Order: sequence, then C-alpha cells, then structure tokens
Amino acid sequence: MMIKLSLTLAIFLGITTLSFSQGKRSDFTFKLENTTYFVNLSKGSTKAEYDTVFYNFYRYGKPELLAKEIKHIVNRNTGDTIKSGSYRVVNNRVFFDRNEKNEATILKVYSFQDALKPAPIEPTPPYHNYGQPKQEQLETVAEFPGGINKARQFIANNLKYPKKAIEHGVNSTVQAKFTIEVDGSLTNIDIVKKLGYGCDEEVIRVLKSMPKWKPATLKGKSVKSYFTMPISFKTTE
Repeated sequence: MMIKLSLTLAIFLGITTLSFSQGKRSDFTFKLENTTYFVNLSKGSTKAEYDTVFYNFYRYGKPELLAKEIKHIVNRNTGDTIKSGSYRVVNNRVFFDRNEKNEATILKVYSFQDALKPAPIEPTPPYHNYGQPKQEQLETVAEFPGGINKARQFIANNLKYPKKAIEHGVNSTVQAKFTIEVDGSLTNIDIVKKLGYGCDEEVIRVLKSMPKWKPATLKGKSVKSYFTMPISFKTTE
C-alpha cells in the first residue's frame, strides 16, 4: 500500500512540477493517446462590466496555447449568465458545448492529432432543400432525433478527419444532398460540392451510419423530403 501511495505521489508531483515549470497552473488534465494535456482557467479584465473566465488548453512540455474557449460570462451588476461553456473528452476529441442567452447550444470540436495543433471540425446546420419546385408545402420538416444539436454532435462524434486531408491542410466544406424516406432512413446520398482527400467518402460513411430521422409530414402523413447538409473540415496553422 505504501509503495502504491509513494508511486502515485511521485507521478502527481512530477506532473505538478512540469506544469509549474511552464509558469501555468493545472486546473484540469486529460490524456489523448500518448499525450497529456492540461487546462487552466484565466479571467478577463476585473474592470470590465462582465466577469469572464476562459479555459486555456496546453500540452505538457510545450509553452504555446493550443485552444482558448469561454467558460462563462456573467454580468457583474445583475448576476445574469450571458454565456456558459463546458468541455468533454471523447474518442481523442475535445467537445465544447457553449450556451448563449436565448440561443441553442453551439458545438465546437477539436481533434488533437499527435504533435499537431487542434483541428476544429465544425458541422454547420443542415438546410432544407425540397428539390421538386411543385412539391406541396410540408406541415413539418424532417428532423434528426433530438434536433439539430444532436445531429451536429453525432457528426462530430463519428467523423474521422482523413489523414490525407490533415497532411494537405484542408480547410473547406463538403455539401451533401440526400433523401429522407417515409421510414426516416437516408438514401440517395450525393456529394454536390466535393472536397477530395478522402473527405467526400468520410461524409458519405457518416451519413449512412446515422440513425433514422423523424420524417417530414404532409396532410398528417409521413412523406419523402430532401436535405442539403454542409459539413466543414478545418485545420489551424
């Protein structure tokens, strides 16, 4: 028991010393593959109207800031929270959920690849495209289970940034058009704006793996509808 306790203490002291050697306090730590990262919190100006706190992400042994995201913004006078953020580490990615006043959750994703800096992948909202000009106005549009934020999260959780795209520093968007059938399944997936470097194929793979959507309705019945969804691949310098 004493040996285990000593080993744990030694590891903790080693990490703490390394963090302080970089002149930064470690508030949180996490590991992606074989690399350990730490997060510290910093505050904005104390003279500002709003109390702002940030998450700052670093890699152990490296001084440069990898990412900076808002933890919260609070009105000092009223105590109202204007923005709040949180992060999760899933499948070698860091997910930021940010809530803004009177707005839905905004999802942002950072993918840490070996020694590379974060590569955000930001799925943009899907846009309806009902294709046929004479198609009657739908009563309700097709919807991913749980809504748009769940669709974004599903894509972010499952999309794998192609190695070839990373090597070429790809920063662009794939436009995919597909049909949502009466039973909610996705068919006729077509890339209308291609990107290459494996991105088009990856988007098709993820869309095919999606659970069934809630289909559109017309006159009280489920009907076929069409969607165009842009999905952005971005890397940082």
